[in-house]
Amino acid sequence: MIKLVSCVWRKRWFVLLFAFCFAVFGVVIALSTVRQYTVTASVAPESSSSSLAGSGVGSLASMVGVDLGISDGGEALYPLLYPDIVRSKPFLTSLFNVQVKTLDETCDTTYYAYIKDFQKRTWLDSVKAFPKKAKRWALKLFSSAPQRPGNPSGQIMDPYMLSESELLMVQSLDGEIEIFVDKKTNVVTLSFTDRDPLVAAIMADTIMNRLQQTITEYRTKKSVKDCEYIEKMYTDSKAEFERAQARYADFLDSNRNIVSEYFIAERERLEADKELKSGLYSHWAQKLQLAKAKVQENTPVYVVLEPAVIPAQPSSMGRAMRVMLFAFVGFVLAVAYVILKEPVSSKLRKLREKDKK
Repeated sequence: MIKLVSCVWRKRWFVLLFAFCFAVFGVVIALSTVRQYTVTASVAPESSSSSLAGSGVGSLASMVGVDLGISDGGEALYPLLYPDIVRSKPFLTSLFNVQVKTLDETCDTTYYAYIKDFQKRTWLDSVKAFPKKAKRWALKLFSSAPQRPGNPSGQIMDPYMLSESELLMVQSLDGEIEIFVDKKTNVVTLSFTDRDPLVAAIMADTIMNRLQQTITEYRTKKSVKDCEYIEKMYTDSKAEFERAQARYADFLDSNRNIVSEYFIAERERLEADKELKSGLYSHWAQKLQLAKAKVQENTPVYVVLEPAVIPAQPSSMGRAMRVMLFAFVGFVLAVAYVILKEPVSSKLRKLREKDKK
């Protein structure tokens, strides 16, 4: 151990110079890296446990971290599928039309235009994107397949016809989203990362709200359609009842002080028709109230545990910490080189001598 320390001490200027060079490189990288801000929001969806959970089996399973995948009434969209919904291309492409605004108020536009024209970029982003651009260029050069036209500028992306650049934007957006579902509590935690804190907060809040809307539309779809049909029948029956009531009243007003078999028969017919229409009207009125109650019953409730708040501090590594990390890596590499150089060189010399013999 003392021998290793003395060896490093003899080469201390080399080690310090190497670490200094890495620190300078770290300064360049730190100044070229844009700060990232992460906004986290979490909600607890309404429990939709069936009789299984009501009997306690579902609760016991969740206590040991096991999700049985059984939902109320055969519901297909249980919380573990929420990440798949968010990462689906129709959901992601719909987010590009969200209206966003930067914290310094220099940009107020759609997220698509913000990503394309206003987001802060450095030369380091160009270096990172170069391999993908080179790959796309090579594919275009050697491929005879027609290029996908994509969508005209300013229009909502069609998830079924994305150009290569739009597909890269969708993949980049997917990388900014993190969503996690706790199997025990079903709490949904969503985070969004962007280079502007206000944009990150707007997008996180929008994604969470749209996810809730998607789930709500799915769970209420059938009951809403039933309610619309019943409301139409209610409206028609009400109009029929009012017409029958008006015909009956007009007949009585037009035939006052008249007593005949025809008058009695017609009055009874009109009265029976009015009573029939009145019964149908009352029936559909009751059904409509029950249908509205069913829609309300099927509408899930989400408890917001943590709203999307504009972050005050960046989530990415600080510049000073980044420089220190590069300097430490340089120091470790230099020490490893000094320690291993002599043993490795000695072993290589012995191998060469052995090969010569």
